[in-house]
Amino acid sequence: MKNIEAIFAQFLEVVQILQKNLNVPFAGAVTETFDNLENGKIKVEMGAPDKEAVALLSKKYQELNYDKLPSTQKYLVFTLLTLKAMKEDGRNYSQMPTPPVLATVVAMVWDKLITKTELSVVDPAIGTGSLLYTVIDQLVQSHHSQNQYRLAGIDNDESMLDLADVGAHLNNYKIDLYCQDSLENWLIEKPDVIVSDLPVGYYPIDKNAKNFATQAKEGHSLAHELLVEQTIKNLAPAGYAFLLVPNSLLGGKLGAEFMPWLAKKVYLQAVVQLPNDLFQNPLNQKSLLVFQNHGENAQSRDVLLAKLGSLKEEKSLVDFNQKLNEWYTKKR
Repeated sequence: MKNIEAIFAQFLEVVQILQKNLNVPFAGAVTETFDNLENGKIKVEMGAPDKEAVALLSKKYQELNYDKLPSTQKYLVFTLLTLKAMKEDGRNYSQMPTPPVLATVVAMVWDKLITKTELSVVDPAIGTGSLLYTVIDQLVQSHHSQNQYRLAGIDNDESMLDLADVGAHLNNYKIDLYCQDSLENWLIEKPDVIVSDLPVGYYPIDKNAKNFATQAKEGHSLAHELLVEQTIKNLAPAGYAFLLVPNSLLGGKLGAEFMPWLAKKVYLQAVVQLPNDLFQNPLNQKSLLVFQNHGENAQSRDVLLAKLGSLKEEKSLVDFNQKLNEWYTKKR
């Protein structure tokens, strides 16, 4: 079996051929490549790609032996190409795929709080879908069950949704994707669970920000702060949220205002500070914020407060799991 480096090099070559011939961003060429391979046919519109490129791609596609590649390898190559697309297309930091190890942390806490598997789950800032798909994959594996989750994703960037669609297809997940501003009214029923790596920055539409209690008193409001409030508004009664948020939202001057407000709106469950070495810029450091919406059978409990050690060391997750178990046993 070819190693992943060799397979990646082959995929990279066909993506670059298509990108050059179609004159599209790298992400668009990645999406088009996987659509071609999954459908077993090269899509041609208005003479592009041209006949020479079609002939070359047909030959290169045969050499890939795509149908015989394991699905795990297909998704790994797709993930690597997506990472390259973010760099090649000059995407900002908030659009980068969430590291899989953070999905592991989310899944570990989720597993303690939620036992049902027939749930609706939404990511309102889905991007490429990496966080949502990795969390669901780990939950399905831990329960040794079929995927019964009803998935949906929202993003205002159509190219990101195209990548999320390919990722879902490669994972054999069914998902409803919506291209819209997540701070506008959602077009879906209130989900049981919301999971998201919230984009960090200022929200430019001041008129819409006025619909939120967390709007800034002056200037643009913080998009990630508004998205937490939007999560609460759209979460089903007693539903759970697992949000990766900047540490600045939880502490300091901003946190001194935001956290008391949040504690009145929901039942806080956990705040897990993520390792500093995951983030090159200290300003980008994040924590996992977990809460339950008010509603029937929802209840307050002691909040899990934890700080993860470097995830480069396996012991960090072991220590965290022990603390998680102690908290879970205590809360029962």
